[in-house]
Amino acid sequence: MKKILLSLILAFFVLSPVLASEIEDDYFDIAGNYCVTGDYKSAMEYLDKILQINPSNKRAMDLKNGLNHVISKDNKSFIDNVSPLVRDAMEYKRNGDETREWNTLVKATEDSNAYIAYYYLGNFYRSKKEYKNALNAYSASSSARTDFAPAYLATAIVLFETGQYNSAINPIDKYLSFNPEDDLAYAMKSRAEFELGMLTQAKDDNDIAIGINDCPEYQFDRAKILYRQGEYKESKELFKSLLNNIQTSKIYEYMGLCDLALKDYSGALTNFDRAILLTNDDEYLEMKYNEAKQLLENKNNEASQQTAFPY
Repeated sequence: MKKILLSLILAFFVLSPVLASEIEDDYFDIAGNYCVTGDYKSAMEYLDKILQINPSNKRAMDLKNGLNHVISKDNKSFIDNVSPLVRDAMEYKRNGDETREWNTLVKATEDSNAYIAYYYLGNFYRSKKEYKNALNAYSASSSARTDFAPAYLATAIVLFETGQYNSAINPIDKYLSFNPEDDLAYAMKSRAEFELGMLTQAKDDNDIAIGINDCPEYQFDRAKILYRQGEYKESKELFKSLLNNIQTSKIYEYMGLCDLALKDYSGALTNFDRAILLTNDDEYLEMKYNEAKQLLENKNNEASQQTAFPY
């Protein structure tokens, strides 16, 4: 059980959060590297750094709790027992030596416990955006050990990242057969269904994810589903309630789209303007801003004409 728990913790370290800042991403990566080399104390320090930046980061809190549980059971990383070569590869990764990291992982795939080496080899390829190689490595990992659940979730995430939404659902279901209470898996499945236009299923799986872990990221997903379903007022209110936790271009963009659908053109201009300020270059936002501006001008002109000619 301890080995399974730690493998899941490691899986969450390598999966990027939905709406995290760049520095939080970096700290997660550093913490993950320390974790796999068995240096839990240093891993904890970086999780604490994340929480200093963002005290409401539920993912960091959950990882701390899980890591505390592992530490209480055994102070030695299970990778040290299962595959010393993978441990070495993670040390090379931490030192920025990608060539030796890759060579060591490839060598580790020749061991009897090759599943963990293939898994981290998949992570290596994914970080390089070599998605075909990543999928092959994850497939080799799950073939070498069919009950190694993180390989299925990692496969699904790569498929999602490459726009293969329909293909992503099966490995998520496989993962959930081992971990039926995993909120991230339900959230990923909901996102894939959302992209496929399966809004009822997307909402159902989003509800499950929120029921397990009511965090801002999943509420953001819910607001997007509501928008797509045409529930513009409810969607905007939910987006607005998330502003204390999430400040991104996307949230203001969706609020602007809700305003546009509700014919609140002044509000749409304000929100599109805020979205534009938070992004480097987005022709779509400029187009929507100009659309809202034109509609507001038309509305004001119509009102002026009605005032000038009341009869």
